[in-house]
Amino acid sequence: MIFIWSIFTGETATSIVEKIKNGNKELKEKFIEDYIPFIIKVISSFYSSSIVDIKNSDEYSIGLMAFDEAIEKYDSNKNKSFLGFAKLVIKRRIIDYFRNISSVRKKEIPFSSFNSIVTSEFEDESNIIDYDIGSGRYEVISELEDFSRQLKSYGLSIKNLPEYMPKHKDSKQMCISIAKKIIENKNIYNILKTKKYFKMKELSKIIDVHPKTIERNRRFIICLCIIYDNNYSNFKAYLSQIS
Repeated sequence: MIFIWSIFTGETATSIVEKIKNGNKELKEKFIEDYIPFIIKVISSFYSSSIVDIKNSDEYSIGLMAFDEAIEKYDSNKNKSFLGFAKLVIKRRIIDYFRNISSVRKKEIPFSSFNSIVTSEFEDESNIIDYDIGSGRYEVISELEDFSRQLKSYGLSIKNLPEYMPKHKDSKQMCISIAKKIIENKNIYNILKTKKYFKMKELSKIIDVHPKTIERNRRFIICLCIIYDNNYSNFKAYLSQIS
């Protein structure tokens, strides 16, 4: 659940790699596991159609080793984003692999495409932001896309979640309790969905919290309402840890 945690805390893949390089080796295995879909996506970019069983392919093994290599060699002073650097390393290792077996598998990727990959794509990879939609688990990606779309309708952004989230655990728990009560009250929640605001007078009838406190946490409460009203199992699993 590293990827979900990073969304709520603002911790990026780059900052996680820094922790690993600073001695937190236990985090490494879980980090690689969470970013397997990212590795597969990079490998798949070499093909016009997806490999049927990519996890049993040589390319997959090479991609995993390249991702591990990227973790070990990443230098934040030279590269802005770990994901951009990792993508670069994976693609280079895959290209090396294709070159070594070119006589057998030329038809899978024409060498004419190597130049365009190296000259155009590789030059910009180090600037990729850490909230790459290809990272994380596939089920998480689906949740993120829908959650992000719904947040935009309220004028909110998924990248600002850490800013919306209160720092203290008791405040987080209070917001979770408020959100659940709002969801349970169809009238109040329907107004929120259609008008994009709370009716404080109605809300005060079911919640014993000062209006100023609600307004201060309004954006996070809206985020929670969206999560609890949808089938976001990964987000809900994270929230259950702090409720």
